[in-house]
Amino acid sequence: MKIFFIVTLLWLVSVFSYGETVTLNIEECVERALSNSYIIKNADIDLKNSGLQVREAYKEALPKISYTGLYGKSQEEIYGGDEVRDDNYLNRIELVQPLYRGGLIGAGIVAAKKIRERSDYEYLKSISELRLIIIKKYLDILKFQRELQVYHSSLEDVEGQYKKAQRKYDLRLFSKADVLPFATRVRNIRTNIIRVRNEIEVTELELKNEMGVDRDVELLIQPVDPEKYDLSIIDIENDVAFAREESRESKIARLDYELTKANESVARSEFFPKIDFTFGYTGEDGDFDGALQEWQWNAGVTVTMNIFEFGQNIDAYNRYKNETEKSKNFEMKAKDDIEVTLRSNYLELLRLKEGLKEQEAAVESSYENYSVEKRRYENGLVSVIDFLQIESGLREAKLSLLEAGLDYYLAYEKYREYLR
Repeated sequence: MKIFFIVTLLWLVSVFSYGETVTLNIEECVERALSNSYIIKNADIDLKNSGLQVREAYKEALPKISYTGLYGKSQEEIYGGDEVRDDNYLNRIELVQPLYRGGLIGAGIVAAKKIRERSDYEYLKSISELRLIIIKKYLDILKFQRELQVYHSSLEDVEGQYKKAQRKYDLRLFSKADVLPFATRVRNIRTNIIRVRNEIEVTELELKNEMGVDRDVELLIQPVDPEKYDLSIIDIENDVAFAREESRESKIARLDYELTKANESVARSEFFPKIDFTFGYTGEDGDFDGALQEWQWNAGVTVTMNIFEFGQNIDAYNRYKNETEKSKNFEMKAKDDIEVTLRSNYLELLRLKEGLKEQEAAVESSYENYSVEKRRYENGLVSVIDFLQIESGLREAKLSLLEAGLDYYLAYEKYREYLR
């Protein structure tokens, strides 16, 4: 019974000291990051602020109530009449209802709505950018883990040959020059193992921070599904036609043009009168108490209009018209740039796909060369330097294949995100 208690206690200690283990695939990592990332939280705040701007724009058409308090001191004769005072107190409560602003309020509402709509697309853009960040870190971890396997396999093979060479050296069958290259290569591989382990630890910590996962949690990530990255399902012509008109970047360019158009309407409103209805109560007297007791109401309509400003408003309006024309040109250029970027991304995918096939063939060829040279080395037909060069070539071919595969996956994700 005592032994059972001790074993159970040791098991519990090991479980709690090891910590929780979480297994996630690439989409689950993205979902967690979208729920916890500070980038998305700030983007959400920006989205709420743009909604508040729309409310502000609508409230420009509502009445405003203001209070004015004034104290002034003047020469007595300025007031005239029988009243002699040099102090003046004034209190005024006034309501102002805009009646006509030459289209200023309407243009402001339109602009605010466009800003709100643009913020929606900027929010989606933030999500897309974060998604690519998470995917890259996820793929980097996969790459580092597989690199670690390659280095461990290489270390096992080279250490085996090193031990054989050491035994032959002890028997005086090998010289020191036949042993030292193995020792150097073993140290080199172990150094690379330490480097890759450090990269895994740092990248995992960065990924955990983005997802809001505690750093003590052990993160197990699943391999990606190659079937998701089928190049044959891409129709580049349909994608280009869609991206030019319906992609996020295209919509943002269109909204930028419409915003500039709304600013042009604001500038045009300066040519028209501004009409307000005012209603207020005013109290004025030579002492403060009197100014609070003697109140009089007044109402009226105020009309203000710029009659002559040496053409300043016309110049401003013409400037905004020019900006609108520029913005339209930018919109058309943005669509052309979208097509160029999408086609470039697609061509890069084609290149990476062929590069992946090339690296697969290189690994297969390196395996064959390594097998042949290993037998020749063991039969004393090649030097240790030649053998280690072939071994290094095999390892580098494996690493290049890993790099090519994960580069292709990331480029595929970038292509898809650009279409959103």
